[in-house]
Amino acid sequence: MLLKIFKNTLVKSNAVVFQTRFCASTPTSLCKDAQTPLTPEYDFETRLLKVAVIGMPNAGKSTFINNLMDRKVCASSAKVHTTRGKAMAVFTEDSSQIVFIDTPGLVNDKEQKRYNLEKSFIKDSKSMLHQVDVIGVIHDVTNIWTRERLDIKIIKLLEMHKKKSSFLIFNKVDALKSKRKLLYLTRQLTENCIDGKPIPSTKPLKKLDPENKGWPYFQEIFMVSALKGDGLSKVKDYLISQAKPSKWMFPEEVWTDQSAETIIKNTVQATLLDFLQQEIPYNLKPAIEYFDVSETGAITTVVLVDCPSQRIANLVAGASDGRLRQMMASVQQDLQDTFRNHVKINIVLKPPLQK
Repeated sequence: MLLKIFKNTLVKSNAVVFQTRFCASTPTSLCKDAQTPLTPEYDFETRLLKVAVIGMPNAGKSTFINNLMDRKVCASSAKVHTTRGKAMAVFTEDSSQIVFIDTPGLVNDKEQKRYNLEKSFIKDSKSMLHQVDVIGVIHDVTNIWTRERLDIKIIKLLEMHKKKSSFLIFNKVDALKSKRKLLYLTRQLTENCIDGKPIPSTKPLKKLDPENKGWPYFQEIFMVSALKGDGLSKVKDYLISQAKPSKWMFPEEVWTDQSAETIIKNTVQATLLDFLQQEIPYNLKPAIEYFDVSETGAITTVVLVDCPSQRIANLVAGASDGRLRQMMASVQQDLQDTFRNHVKINIVLKPPLQK
């Protein structure tokens, strides 16, 4: 039965969602025409859901949030560890507000030292889970080394917050040639269970490798292409349905808790990661030298990038500063998409002072 559902759905689109229960947009006890009077504690016209998005480095967490919101709120690149700290993205539609918390990819102490990562890198994913209502796990189905199991760090976080609702997102499904593989991965990563109950009409899972661990308590499973936007509308509908009556965390016009300066620095850092090879960009530190916002909202800024040596500065700039101009053009376009206004940026490379 499950295989049949998979086949029928995948023929129509690249996105599929397992629905394990149906949630009305408003509980009966809270409807305006309900017989039971509303108590002041729950008498809210607005609804709120706080969502933690966790996953391994480069699984597509930031891209997922950005495309779900249709705004580049979280810095993203093709390299690992683009996100350096937790950031909130705020999506408000009608009476519902969804607050996404994007966190750095889960790493160990060795990776923290290798990539020169902040100490908060490891702490952020753990600390923020206490604040949220729902946990979303992003899983890259194209990584042949990790796609058949959930990392032990993710399993431990889910076990620590077992009472919280959780959902699984298979990302980059458009790049997976074998659609039958999606069925196999679903069974492996859920231990053939949804919300703790065996998936109907399927054979019991034979666990040949004890290290291939899954999580049997996911309440929903989605298959998306975060980059292309396929399947994201179903995720958005699900999250809105899960929002509970509450005051909003942010005014309707707010779309992030980050300052404009932080967004600019993170965007420059992400662009350096995309344009430069190996581990060079991880040792470059952007800093705001000048920042101004006009009456119309247009932004003018100068960003200094500290380089470890003159040789590195020359490498970053490229021949006749060609690479530097390309990077500035890329950053400017990304920031204009983010702020939805004109942005003028100048990036200045700053090697160490000569003694």
